[in-house]
Amino acid sequence: MPAGKPNKSVHFIYGSIIALIVLSFCFLLYKSESNGSLRVKIGNNELELQIDDNNQSVSIRALLDKLFQNEEASRESKALLKEFGNFYLPTDPELIGEIEKQPVKSQVSRRLRELLYGLKGPFDRQAHSYYDVESLQVIDAISGLEFNHPVSKGLREMLIYRRGPFEERSKDVLLSVPAGNSIPSGRAASCRGNDFFRREIRIFNTQRTNSISVFVSGSFPCTADTSNDIHRLIQLSYVDMKNLLGDSPVGAKEPALAEIMMNIN
Repeated sequence: MPAGKPNKSVHFIYGSIIALIVLSFCFLLYKSESNGSLRVKIGNNELELQIDDNNQSVSIRALLDKLFQNEEASRESKALLKEFGNFYLPTDPELIGEIEKQPVKSQVSRRLRELLYGLKGPFDRQAHSYYDVESLQVIDAISGLEFNHPVSKGLREMLIYRRGPFEERSKDVLLSVPAGNSIPSGRAASCRGNDFFRREIRIFNTQRTNSISVFVSGSFPCTADTSNDIHRLIQLSYVDMKNLLGDSPVGAKEPALAEIMMNIN
């Protein structure tokens, strides 16, 4: 701050303190029905209060103790301080109205935002049900919902129809039945480099009108050329192939769609 320039904040604080003292002094005289005098000096000088006929001084602490000595005096003192000195108790609901007038960049506003972001004080998590949809806390909240809750039903519907976070990620594959029909029903085989190897998958016909689920437990050798059809090939049992294709004739390599049944990673 440039030399010689008055500090408005300091003047405001001094003014508030003086107003508090004067209001308290006047209230005390009113309650005690006594004569008195008040002399206030800022800086190194002292504050002197005289409120009785014996010319005795009273300390600020004694003055405040008298102002709040019982419920009636405390109620009247708080009302006067709020009305004329703009002083509020932290438990006074009317304080919220004053906080609403705070500039967005004030220290009070910044501290309130810190409490909100940190879910502390009046913004503790248990006090509200608002979540950042991208926060992992949403999962914890959803896990506590009942089975018949509308949100639970909506999530199951998205899962069934593969919408939103459950959107389909099907891949084009080729299906075949190996010679000798050596794969048991419910099982499948693939190249070890196939994304479906050792995973439970659902396989759809190309029209997506029928599907089967199998576990890819078997394997056969891969080629170095990843563009080779063998990297897309999945071998099934004859029974599973017929369950998928129905009455259609089974070719050497049948096109289909496949996806991992539940991939939560």
